[in-house]
Order: sequence, then structure tokens, then C-alpha cells
Amino acid sequence: MARIGIDLTALLPQATGVDQILLNLVRHLGRLDGANRYVLFVNVGDRPRFGDSLGPNFRLVPVCLRPRPFRLAFQQALLPAVATALALDVVHSPAFIMPLWRGRTRHVLTVHDMTFFSLPDCHIPLRRSRPFRRAVVYSIRHADLVCVPSHHVRRDLLERVSGVPEGRIRVVGGGIGEEFRPHPPDAARAVARRLGIAVPYILHVGTIEPRKNLDRLVESYRRLVAARAVDEHLVLAGRLGWSYDDLLARLAAPELRDRVHLVGYVGQEELPLLYAGARLCVYPSLEEGFGLPPLEAMACGVPLVQPRRGAFTEIVEKTSGGLLVEPDDAHSLAQGILKIFQDRRLAGELGTNGARGVRAHYSAAHMADCALAAYESVIGRG
Repeated sequence: MARIGIDLTALLPQATGVDQILLNLVRHLGRLDGANRYVLFVNVGDRPRFGDSLGPNFRLVPVCLRPRPFRLAFQQALLPAVATALALDVVHSPAFIMPLWRGRTRHVLTVHDMTFFSLPDCHIPLRRSRPFRRAVVYSIRHADLVCVPSHHVRRDLLERVSGVPEGRIRVVGGGIGEEFRPHPPDAARAVARRLGIAVPYILHVGTIEPRKNLDRLVESYRRLVAARAVDEHLVLAGRLGWSYDDLLARLAAPELRDRVHLVGYVGQEELPLLYAGARLCVYPSLEEGFGLPPLEAMACGVPLVQPRRGAFTEIVEKTSGGLLVEPDDAHSLAQGILKIFQDRRLAGELGTNGARGVRAHYSAAHMADCALAAYESVIGRG
């Protein structure tokens, strides 16, 4: 029996894709592993989030408040000492940075992408700052094992960080919960009505931020509207992040004002139904290490348009559920949307293949199995 600690203090109140992956990981580790003991370090405010869903071999430890200074103080000053006091065999830091002084406990680190280095202008000042990026590199070099969500991130990491043995980098893909599946049209329409959306629609899910490339998506949609090629409205679901003023100004244009809908953050209860009601999902992000929303869309049987870049190509090759386009070209994006709308057979094949492929390769149960194998490999080295 091993003792495994997982630092979940980076979770946000409104779960992002990375947050949801971590929540899925913990829930499915509980179903998979009844032998090892787990200690989950969380923010005080997140304690109700887990309810009674954890098994008897899980211990929830609320250790700090959510503001970044408190989380940083716990991570760097208290976590190594607490891990030693609890005799943990391994600690998992799933948010890019581990304690710079880790004590004797072995350590697993997760690096979700390397876009702080490849696309620094698409991040907030903290994430593109030299101290933050140095801390990420230091953590990569000093972790016993680094987990990444795709082979694309693995290659990028090894190219950008010298002196890291290839065997210390392991691919552990994210996992989709069972709630993401095809749903009855009536249930999907009910959610759409509550959000003020006319069915069917084109859907994008994700934080409104520069890396998501929404300016180009909106321009592609505007061209289709101007050409009278689509009747569907465009729905942008997700919280406002940063640097979105230009996008909001673009949406105020007369030809788009009543056709593009910002519905804000949509919770996990309604999100699968929002996907299921869409005729098409578009995810034109400039780069992602994994990209949860595209997989959620495919799992719901919805055809997908996404960039021919990075991890997206890898995912589409496994699932056969998406059409790849050039993310820097508004015309290519518009043509991809139009191709699926005009070819019903293609749309049906993409939807069917995507749902089947996601279940086969990206289930939360499979993710938990891979993560447990990673923990055990590190413990075995000790």
C-alpha cells in the first residue's frame, strides 16, 4: 500500500478544461484503486465540491485559501513538510510547478502545454514572466516523472528543455466523463431555450482569450453570413478571460449583433446538452497541449472543425471525428464549416467516428489507469 498526495489547490471555482480533467482523474482513481491511500490537498472553499464522492481510502485536506499568494505559500513552504509528516510516498503537482525544495518525497509533475514559451503573448503577464517560466523549467528538470497530455507536448518539452531524459517524460492523455455522450434532441433544445439560443447552432466552448483565436472564427462566420451561406447562429460559451475588448467590439457590428451569442460559463450539468444541440463545433485555438472541449464535442456525437496543428492532429488521427483546417486562414476555417454543412454524409461519419473514438482512447477511466501506473512507477524507483 502506497500513500499518494495530489495538490488540487490550483482548481478554479468555474472549472476550466484542465480543472475538469483533474476532477475526473480523482473520481476515477476512487473507482479504480481501493488499495492505495490518497491525500487530496484542496482550498478551503473547495471542500463541498467533492461531497461524499470519495472512497474510504481518500482523505480530503483543506489547507489554504484560493488567492494565489496563499496557494504559492502552501505549495512552496508547507507542502514538502506536510508530505514528510504524512509519510507520503509520492506527491503529484498537476499544474506546471512543483515545490522548489521538495524534501525526500518523490514527485510527479504535470505540464499541460509549453505555450508560455511558444505563444507568450497569448498569456497573462505572470504566465509569460521570466520567473514563472524558470520555475516551470526547474520543475521539469527536478521531477521524478513528468506527465504530459499528448505526444506533441512531449516533443515540444524535450526540444525546449535541455538535459531531461526522454524516459522521464510520460504521455497521460486527459479523460472525458460519461456525461459527455449523444443526448435526446428534446433535452438539448430545453437547455438552448433557457440560454436564449435557437437550435441548431455553431458552438465554441472555451475561455474568451487570445489563444483561442476567436477573432478569426468570428471573421470566418461573418463571411459566411455575408454570403448567406449559413442560417445557424454562432454561440460562444465560456467565461471572459483577458484581452477580449476587440472581440466584443467586433461582435457589435450590425451584421453580427443578433447572430453571435455570448452565453458565459456553462456548468457540467448543462454543458453536454449544449454540445448535443449544436450542428457543428469549431475550436480554432492557435495551440493546445490537449484541448478538452473538442473531445467533449466529439463524445456527444457532434462533428468538429479544428486546426491542423499540434495535439489536434494527433487527436483527430486517433478518433477520426474532426475536420482539420488552417487556423491562420479565415477562408480555410469558413470553408471547413461550409463543407460539413453541405455534406451530410461527412457530418454523420465525423459524429459517429468521434463518439466511438473518444470512448476508445480518451475515457476518464483510461486516464486514471495511466496515472496510477505513473505513480506506481515512481514509487517503484524509490
